Amino acid sequence: MEKKIKIPRSFKLLEEYDYAVGKENKTKITGQHKGLINYGLMDYTRESKDPLGSWRGIIIGIQGKQSGELLYNFEVTIPNNYPDTPPIVRIKGPKMDMPAIDSRGYVNLSRLPGFSWAPDKWIADVLMEIRKNMNNPNCLRTSTQRAREGNYF
Repeated sequence: MEKKIKIPRSFKLLEEYDYAVGKENKTKITGQHKGLINYGLMDYTRESKDPLGSWRGIIIGIQGKQSGELLYNFEVTIPNNYPDTPPIVRIKGPKMDMPAIDSRGYVNLSRLPGFSWAPDKWIADVLMEIRKNMNNPNCLRTSTQRAREGNYF
């Protein structure tokens, strides 16, 4: 059995950053999601104790569906024991009805069908899975109605 080498948190996050900004034209956002999910580090401040720990971005809804009109804002918080522990994702708005998203916008990754976190996964994997789950017709209809009414978390 092959023993896996544990990658330090900072190394993994620096590599995540390179993929997020498209360094050397590399990205982890693939397939039907390419160009429809954008993310990067939050603005760094001197007060920040963890410059690699806070991310934000947008997910453009499923094209050809009602949600395709919407830009979903999100924030990602990286725990200290990442990548052993998954990132914390919060949809900031507009509100989205999806079983994996609670009333405050936090995404419960264990409730995303067919997805389970592992240290070799990336922030992009989580974001693509969220967008894939937007394809649920009930999620799309309700989310679009709420967005038009100005409902945010």
